[in-house]
Amino acid sequence: MGASLNTFSDFFSHATGPAYLNGPGHIINDAQLRNYEAFDLLSRVKKDVKGGNQIKDVITFSDPGTASTYKPGDQATIASVPGLDTIGVNWRFTRVYATWNEKEIMLNEGAGGDMFQQYNRLKDFKWQQAYTSLLNELERQFFATANNADMESAGGEKPYSVPSTVTSDGLAPSGFTTVQGVNPTTQSKWRNQTAGYTAASWLDPDVGIIGGFDTMSQLVRFKSPSISMDGASWTSSDLNKCVVLTNREGRSKYMKALRASNDFTRAGTQDPAYSSPVFDGVKVVASEIIDTNAIFTAGSPGYYFLNSNFIKLVCHSSKWMDKGEPMTFPDKPDTAVCWIDCWGNVFNQSRQRHGLLTAA
Repeated sequence: MGASLNTFSDFFSHATGPAYLNGPGHIINDAQLRNYEAFDLLSRVKKDVKGGNQIKDVITFSDPGTASTYKPGDQATIASVPGLDTIGVNWRFTRVYATWNEKEIMLNEGAGGDMFQQYNRLKDFKWQQAYTSLLNELERQFFATANNADMESAGGEKPYSVPSTVTSDGLAPSGFTTVQGVNPTTQSKWRNQTAGYTAASWLDPDVGIIGGFDTMSQLVRFKSPSISMDGASWTSSDLNKCVVLTNREGRSKYMKALRASNDFTRAGTQDPAYSSPVFDGVKVVASEIIDTNAIFTAGSPGYYFLNSNFIKLVCHSSKWMDKGEPMTFPDKPDTAVCWIDCWGNVFNQSRQRHGLLTAA
């Protein structure tokens, strides 16, 4: 049986007919992932830009060291002041298609008013397939293993992932020299925060997971001075835009650590679960895609402290989830294709505002 007949058979067997348990327009989607935590985090702060051959931003790393004490009458020494640094990423492109053929349409038209019901059902089914494949792919990309040729190189085709800009030692990932064009070995301000907890004593409130959270939460917090000055600005990064991303084992261990830290009970209904565990108001969430990506060793989960103010999904304003017009081709005149196109990349604007807590 050919591919087109397989497609039609799936539709005929599962998407048409007069009687459905959940109604004719409802198709249970078991092709989806359990969750889309990385996509949700990045898309909530999606930044649209109009174009350019690269996605760039400016950043200042260095204190110019021009302030000093002096005695009245001292001669001043004027030195060159360092300028701004530029960080940049290349455009990356991801697309998916929905396709249908003449036989699917004509053999499912029905009669009278049923035709539009069948058309809507077919349309919803096709878009569900396409968007499921697209979001599954984007979620995998956002937590893919760091690869220099794919991500840092101008000739690559994969977007940056979280592990490519937030690393266990704060430096560049294995195989990288620079991260978004800047070398963290020579530029210490271009390193993410790092801390560890003792895997063998992960329940210990001091050296275990909770103790590690105490350390990391202080490292990623930056507070501006309380007064304003002409022309000067500082970049605060409190925890209100943070999320802690881990895998299911990491979230489960954190919940167990919370339970172990409780030293009192109360009367009434008891629920030992922590359905929405937090730390200092920061949600601790598990991403299924980390479970399927060997980022963490079993028994030693890590915890990404990510501030959504400083890591963004940057997209082309005209080419994000851009749905094109249906197209037909001379070699397949009975088949139509509609593409959904996405142009963009993951942009880390300040590596030191994020952290990775790892097991020692």
